[in-house]
Amino acid sequence: MSKPLMVHVITNFAGVGGAEMMLARLIQYTEHQYEHVIIALMKTSEVYQSTLDRCQAHYALDWNGINTLGTVSKLRTLLKKLQPATVQCWMYHANVLTSLSIIGLAQKPKVVWGIHHSLASPKDESISTKIALGLSKILSQQASAIIYCAHSSMQQHQAFGFKNGNSQVIANGVFLDKFQPNLQLNQPTVIGFAGRYHPAKGYSYLFETMGLLKDKNIIFKVAGGGASLENPEVKALFEQYQLGAEKVHLLDQISDMPAFYQSIDAFLMTSITEGFPNVLVEAMASGLPCISTDVGDAKYIVQDLGSIVPPRNTQALADAILAYVQKTEAEKQSLKQATRERVEQNFSIDTVSGQYMQVWSQQA
Repeated sequence: MSKPLMVHVITNFAGVGGAEMMLARLIQYTEHQYEHVIIALMKTSEVYQSTLDRCQAHYALDWNGINTLGTVSKLRTLLKKLQPATVQCWMYHANVLTSLSIIGLAQKPKVVWGIHHSLASPKDESISTKIALGLSKILSQQASAIIYCAHSSMQQHQAFGFKNGNSQVIANGVFLDKFQPNLQLNQPTVIGFAGRYHPAKGYSYLFETMGLLKDKNIIFKVAGGGASLENPEVKALFEQYQLGAEKVHLLDQISDMPAFYQSIDAFLMTSITEGFPNVLVEAMASGLPCISTDVGDAKYIVQDLGSIVPPRNTQALADAILAYVQKTEAEKQSLKQATRERVEQNFSIDTVSGQYMQVWSQQA
């Protein structure tokens, strides 16, 4: 029996964002159940060559904003030719252009929207995204279903005016075998942070927190593009809080995240805004309790297996870190096991793929 066809329309299949990573993992995990086709409105990149090779076909429509009508027309022609029962969309522009492209088709596929974005402040979005949001509000009822990657994102979009009775949250899944807990604890305790140098990641609060704890027997490892003394802003923060290189290790961009998680005892996130923070899931898959600000779906991910504190509150972050450090060895070991188990039950690629396939198989 031939496998059903699943067409994915994604705004751009070239970056390393959450939607792109999730699509790549999902195709890898469901290739035995579905034939996949990817249509990128903009481009596809060799970064995802192994994913593209798993597909029956893939297309890049070279959309640039100016040629929107032509792109919708190309997409319409492709969907008429492919005749999928279901189209899974990834990101705002893909959602909107796909919904526009099937207007008036005799055989309409079921269109499932995918939203991988938090909407904390719509006014700060780019013009292009604002237009897509405005159209999304009008077209949202046309979609057969809307999948959000986070509960916080679903609430924000519904408050903004997205309306669809078949809306649900499917988290980003992780390949659990890539991340493994390290059963050894470090002495002194090592706290890790991972995030590129960007205002959303709360570096100023990270450095202030490390400043509050610099006299304690704690080592911090900070990973992410721009986390180095060559970055003048980071150097200024380092000097402002009189930190030393023996206790604060700035690692800049690192390629081997599983090894980074293995080298630390607990994970710290100081972001002031997030949607679904994948790093928390990866850290917990590595057996790490997380100390995080209350942003996006952090509270839903971490629950009581770590600490959730208000954003921008460095004293609360420092107190939570000290509370972890002061736990007994037995308490720390049981947290390792519990964090891993929570991720296995809720955020494995196995669980998440099953949730996607359930939506795809719903009758329109």
